[in-house]
Amino acid sequence: MRILHVVEAASTGVARHILDLAEGTVRAGHSPVVIYSPLREDDLFRAGRARLKDVGFHAVPMRRAPGPWDISPTLQVRRLVAQTGPYDVIHGHSSKGGMLARLAGIGNDGAVVYTPHAISTQDPLLGGAKRLLYGVGEKALARLTDRIIAVSSAECEHIASLGIPRTKLVVIPNGVAAMAGPTRREARAALGLADDILAIGFVGGLRRQKAIDVLIAAFAPVAKANAKARLVVIGEGEEGATARQQAERLGCARQVSWLGAVDALPCYPAFDLFAQPSRYEGFSYAVLEAASHGVAVLTTDVGGSREAISDGVSGLIVPPNAPEAFAAALAALAADPQRLAAMGRAAREGMVAVDGRQRMVDATLALYGGLLISRAEVRK
Repeated sequence: MRILHVVEAASTGVARHILDLAEGTVRAGHSPVVIYSPLREDDLFRAGRARLKDVGFHAVPMRRAPGPWDISPTLQVRRLVAQTGPYDVIHGHSSKGGMLARLAGIGNDGAVVYTPHAISTQDPLLGGAKRLLYGVGEKALARLTDRIIAVSSAECEHIASLGIPRTKLVVIPNGVAAMAGPTRREARAALGLADDILAIGFVGGLRRQKAIDVLIAAFAPVAKANAKARLVVIGEGEEGATARQQAERLGCARQVSWLGAVDALPCYPAFDLFAQPSRYEGFSYAVLEAASHGVAVLTTDVGGSREAISDGVSGLIVPPNAPEAFAAALAALAADPQRLAAMGRAAREGMVAVDGRQRMVDATLALYGGLLISRAEVRK
């Protein structure tokens, strides 16, 4: 199969998903091409482009927010499809990549697939007018789509609630392979953390969805109670400056390390606890990666959290948009290192049983193949 992926959000979890899928596609004997936006590309995606020599990568600048500036990238994507195609499958990722892929698919014979990676209408802070507009847009574009892949059951239910037919929906959860990495001592040495430091990690874009403001507010009393507590923040985004100011205002700034958009994988073994207070998610790769490295997880009940974490066993799951509940859980775990260690062991044991990354790749390729068979039968 010749497969085209279109992605604007070439960073963090979406970047890992694209790279895992492209690499698995090559191993299976197929030919993937990726059109990506360099405007939000991170180091993880750049390293993947350099590593995956058998994957064709084409840069098309795309802006995250919708607007009249989308006309140019739409035409560029269609031009690239005409020049490098034809494709058996055109697969769009996240809202902007999904829109451009589906518009590029008009008039082409290939199957059209869309993975939202946390569809925008899940955002609880989205205004009513935008929610209505985005919902109408998703329903309209669904008519141009053969299948929509939800990365968790919760995301699938939300997409169905928009009025999109369930016959177009399929759940293929995100997954990671069992991960090797540096030892705890090595990872801590690289981050400058002494062995007696209580290290709380966060990995993700510093934007409203990930609720870095909730995490800083929850960490402040922990930092006050424990001078050896450290919060390690990996990621960058539009909320970064505000979050730093918040840490200064709450008096915990000296105990927060801002690492920027570095590769998080070598850092996870340094953490005693991974904390993610997201307001909404599809299925967080960071949660999966932390658990795979044997780190206890505190997260909110969004997306695939309950598919990754056993509440009370490998971590704690609290309601989303409940800052006081998140703060209370963070304080309780931070005060109980033995519980954190036990949860970390349970997290690792729960993740090593199945290679979730290969399962995701296999299920996606099987979906592509099934769609092509159905199209061939229709033509007969």
